[in-house]
Amino acid sequence: MKKYTRFIGLLVLFLILYLIDLKKLFINLSGINLSYLFLSIILNIPHLYFKSLRWNLLLREQAIFYSKTESFLIYMSSLYIGFLTPGRLGEFVKVLYLRNDKKISIGTGFSSVLADRLFDLYLLIILGFIGVWQFNILGQLSSPFIFLTVLIILSPLIILNENLMGKIIGILFKFAVLKKISGNIKDNSKAFYNGINQLISSKLFFSAILTCFGYLTFFLQSYLILLSMNISLSFLTIILFMSISNLISFIPISISGLGTRDATLIYLFSTMNLIPEYAVGYSILVFITFFVSGGIMGAIAWFIKPLSLNEIRKTTKSY
Repeated sequence: MKKYTRFIGLLVLFLILYLIDLKKLFINLSGINLSYLFLSIILNIPHLYFKSLRWNLLLREQAIFYSKTESFLIYMSSLYIGFLTPGRLGEFVKVLYLRNDKKISIGTGFSSVLADRLFDLYLLIILGFIGVWQFNILGQLSSPFIFLTVLIILSPLIILNENLMGKIIGILFKFAVLKKISGNIKDNSKAFYNGINQLISSKLFFSAILTCFGYLTFFLQSYLILLSMNISLSFLTIILFMSISNLISFIPISISGLGTRDATLIYLFSTMNLIPEYAVGYSILVFITFFVSGGIMGAIAWFIKPLSLNEIRKTTKSY
């Protein structure tokens, strides 16, 4: 039953398309400024390069060395596989590259991949919660909201507690990797924690800086998409809107955020008195810019530095 939950987002998207004025949507999309959109697509390169540099830096803390070009190609390739496959297999592809190229264990390899993703998640949660407060989405701050805020602040300490993390690791890996390989990662939890401990140093500050540069580029891309539609919203507003919508997209009920992102943006745009057709049109351009275009760039990277598909199939069957 769980494998069908990702289609909930598609059902939501079909419902949205049924309810909105498709003629207005087509008019909005047909009048976009292609120069702004093209610039936004090109900025995928520095956006993802900053992220690949962050992963490269984390690997170096574990005495695993790739050139910056290699780590960039692997990072891009993982996006391509992630776009084509369910279950976040794209993230696991990085682990397979590490095992194939550097003979690193699954547990150790996954530690750097998870840490890399946590930087993104942590920043999005902070900005998303600011957005929830700024736009009064929850009304007055509730007890659950305060609890989640404290949990977020303490989360870096929680992941370093092996006993506590051991109790929730099954839940974490269920969302982080394919279900059929999660059991083996649990068996290699010692290697995972050793890998995490290797990452704890003052150099994490530089990883945080690279995360900020990466997301600054991402938000600039998001703003350029807005300009391409001639929608008048501030840069800060679109930062908070995209942070909230990206957080919602983490809920595993959609494919690439389809449906959930549209519904979230419809609500957020309505707070600025913008019609649903603007929100859906913007969401479509976001999908084209980050997922379709990013996937194509990833396919090129995969062609340059491929990983045997048989290797992927064999690993996912054996784990």
